[in-house]
Amino acid sequence: MISLSFYQNRRVGVLGLGKTGTSVVEAMIASGAEVEVHDDCDSTIETCRQLRKMTVDSIKRLDIMIVSPGISLLWPVAHPMVIAAKKHAIPILSDVDLFQQHIQNGKGIYITGTNGKSTTTALIHYLLAAAGKKVTAGGNFKQTILSLDPLADFFVIEISSYQLESSGILGFDTAILLNVTPDHLTRHGGIEGYLTNKQKIFANFTNRSIAIVGVDDENCASIARFLQKIKHPCLVQISGRNVPAFGVGWNNNLLVDNRRGESEVVCNGSMLQLDGDHNRQNIAAAYAACADILEKETFCQGLSSFTGLNHRQEVITCIDGIIYVNDSKATNSDSAEQALKRFDNIVWILGGRPKEKGLEDLVKYFGKVKFAFLIGEGAEDFAQTLGKYGVRHEITGTLDVAVRRSKEIARVYDAKVVLLSPVCASFDQFKDFEDRGDQFRALVRDLK
Repeated sequence: MISLSFYQNRRVGVLGLGKTGTSVVEAMIASGAEVEVHDDCDSTIETCRQLRKMTVDSIKRLDIMIVSPGISLLWPVAHPMVIAAKKHAIPILSDVDLFQQHIQNGKGIYITGTNGKSTTTALIHYLLAAAGKKVTAGGNFKQTILSLDPLADFFVIEISSYQLESSGILGFDTAILLNVTPDHLTRHGGIEGYLTNKQKIFANFTNRSIAIVGVDDENCASIARFLQKIKHPCLVQISGRNVPAFGVGWNNNLLVDNRRGESEVVCNGSMLQLDGDHNRQNIAAAYAACADILEKETFCQGLSSFTGLNHRQEVITCIDGIIYVNDSKATNSDSAEQALKRFDNIVWILGGRPKEKGLEDLVKYFGKVKFAFLIGEGAEDFAQTLGKYGVRHEITGTLDVAVRRSKEIARVYDAKVVLLSPVCASFDQFKDFEDRGDQFRALVRDLK
């Protein structure tokens, strides 16, 4: 656990007691801080009964408030506790800020983007670990940031737009922005607010900071142009489609390092287990982050043995010639598109808490879908879209019914793949996308 000894005897408020908030509470108590807590869910507060409950009136006595990622600072409305903290000029920070204040010797590599950040985080962590480096990974990925090993030499951190929203210190050693497509727009007040929060990953940079920016979408390309305009000391553009000027990208099937304006082949893409332009951009980002840490040969050896991430196009098993694929990480249409591109003759399981874009961007892949099962809050709306385009479908409501029915339906319509790629958040029926994917995996294994 990260030590926060500089908060000893200080009054600290923690707003939101999910995984992040609970980790902050534990770290603060261990460091001797006086902690007050609040969560909108009373049952969560019960887990911290020994602590003082934070109220709107007690906030004025605090030295600092730590806000969990799920708490809104501005949109659609600011949380009442946030409003009270601002009224009394109480500093509002995130767990990322606490981490940044602590880390002095280890190097931080931070990754954000609408899609691909978990895969890129896992890949960089894998490459450094395979090379024998003392590395740990966390943040929005697996472990909370304050639970990481403080003695690591490298910290690989996935950071969400929610975390960036409440972070003020920043100034990262290496910051990666993969892509920006519309997502979480209600929370951020529209695409401009979302883009602004993603761009914050490059805030407070130093002369040693490395900025790695994907340029395969216009939103990110505009941020790269802005960083060029303000003369960022080390800007590396990355692409899964071509080789950017002074960047890292792909020429046909070759990963090319052009950071210094002299193209050098790094490796051949035919050796890799990750496919698709989106994964090629993730690989380019990983190379740009590791190029000054690892020898080229070491990078390529590690890359050739990386098999990908759980819940991301994860092939679970094959039953009677039908492949079952767990793509629970696909919480929006851009992410689900990658799986629909890859597979044919699909029984598609989708639904949950819908995002802003819905299914319209995926219409061009509907011809690959033999049948669709719809679950969760988005089922009715999705049924209307699928029906409009003549896609056979059934509202099952829950995942267990969909999986149970999938085996029979796959046989009837000669489907080859049963794909869970929800295009939705999971919070209507599951703890998170990992819980959804784990339950899918267990249900499929029961089918055998």
